[in-house]
Amino acid sequence: MNETYFEKVFARRSAGCFFIAAVLFFISILRVAAAATADYSAVLAKQSSYRLTAARLRGTIYDRNMAPITNAESKIIAAVSPVPRAVTAISSVLSGEELESVLSRLKSGKPVLCEVPEIIDCDGISCTKVYVHNSASTPAVHLVGYTDADSHGVSGLEKAYDKLLYSDSQAAFVYTKNGRGDILKGAETVVENDTSVTAGGIVSTIDVNIQQIAETAAGSIKKGAVVVAKAESSEILAAVSTPYFDVTNVSEYLNAAGSPLLNRALAAYNVGSVFKLCVAAAGIESGKGGFTYTCTGSCEIIDRFFKCHKRSGHGLMNLKSGLANSCNTFFYNYAFYIGGDKIYNAASSLNFGKAFDICEGLSVSAGSLPQKESLSNIAYLANFSIGQGELLTSPVAMLNLYCAAAYDGSYSIPSVVKGTLKDGKIEPYEKGGRIRIMSESTAAVLREYLAAVIEEGTGASARPETVSAAGKTATAQTGKFQNGTEICEGWFCGFFPTEKPEYTVIVFSENTAEQTKSCGEVFAEIADGITALKGDN
Repeated sequence: MNETYFEKVFARRSAGCFFIAAVLFFISILRVAAAATADYSAVLAKQSSYRLTAARLRGTIYDRNMAPITNAESKIIAAVSPVPRAVTAISSVLSGEELESVLSRLKSGKPVLCEVPEIIDCDGISCTKVYVHNSASTPAVHLVGYTDADSHGVSGLEKAYDKLLYSDSQAAFVYTKNGRGDILKGAETVVENDTSVTAGGIVSTIDVNIQQIAETAAGSIKKGAVVVAKAESSEILAAVSTPYFDVTNVSEYLNAAGSPLLNRALAAYNVGSVFKLCVAAAGIESGKGGFTYTCTGSCEIIDRFFKCHKRSGHGLMNLKSGLANSCNTFFYNYAFYIGGDKIYNAASSLNFGKAFDICEGLSVSAGSLPQKESLSNIAYLANFSIGQGELLTSPVAMLNLYCAAAYDGSYSIPSVVKGTLKDGKIEPYEKGGRIRIMSESTAAVLREYLAAVIEEGTGASARPETVSAAGKTATAQTGKFQNGTEICEGWFCGFFPTEKPEYTVIVFSENTAEQTKSCGEVFAEIADGITALKGDN
């Protein structure tokens, strides 16, 4: 009896397992069949159609006012069929070599593409508007970057936001073919052009009008950078790097002299006297803003003499006149009085010596900051106090110091993207909170002192004609020589209007001997240009 019972149980379980296995096998067969059918349908659709690709589609990079930076130009592409009416119509709008090319290609018996000046309404011709993603006149080309032959971003914002900007979609004309592979006469031509791809993208902080002003002014600098930002938010309104390159012909610049593909706005360089503002801020914040020193042209530090740029000496200097005259011996001794730790801490809080993102996937060079311990050596500290030695930073990073002084003693990390755009909605870029490096009262004092640099000191060339301004000059030694002469890098960092600064401008030159205008003059030209632009608006 027990044996019979177990036999029945075993039989039922075996039948159940067989049924489940059969069901699973049947489902697998259905899945394979469905996949095969889908693949076959796709292949069949491809084999039964003739496709002409007019353009690859890619998302747009906009300026802050929604003016397109990429996809800024458009053209009309026509697909012309080899039929008499179409030939007659295209012959009325094209001429010369363009027409000859179309007529020659039509002899193949298949439709051909050509650019036309306007939409043509004619049987046998279909038209669509496509955007030219980049052109030789694309602004902010180093920041925007470029794409490769497969329409993937290679540098700049194009690379940083490639996942958002890239698309497999194309603008294309699709024709139906018959069983013999010939285009079916009378069948409607399908025009594919998904405008939602080019409508989406990223909204940058760039203002194309201010960018144009900055690019024009930077034309006098052979190798260098210009950055213009909003003083309060550090949003970058213009980012220029020279020399320029043509984004439509990148291969020509890969090994060109002067490294035109390098974005010098993000690269780190010797800083020089524009760093003295950091020393001044650290001193005032330490309660030591009343320091004075008599400059005789040099001072002995350990076993050597450190010289001032004015060999005869500046005489009695305080912090205001020391900044105005960029007196080196004043700042050597002021740094000794303040202490290396306080200056180092101020520089570190400015993110000097650190890489930081200005948007997702795009960062400035870290540069370098001396080790805090090394500043116990007063010779190292002396060099540090005037922005020499191991200190390297980028033009964009220098915004941190000058935006803080221009505003309320705090700064935001510079940014180049306001947000991403999809389906008509902007998702804001979160760049974090403000970083305070000095009190509001210290910032107000420094604005007064920097105004004196232009009005009374070394920055006279930076005085604009139409607006008040404040700032600091620098000539930084590099230790590199060209034809027996040391290469010096030039800077001017400032803001305007002085009373309530709206714009911070950083001007940098990689070699002062290779520029036709000083960095201060470039600053003044930009300040006057933006002031005129605001007046026009």
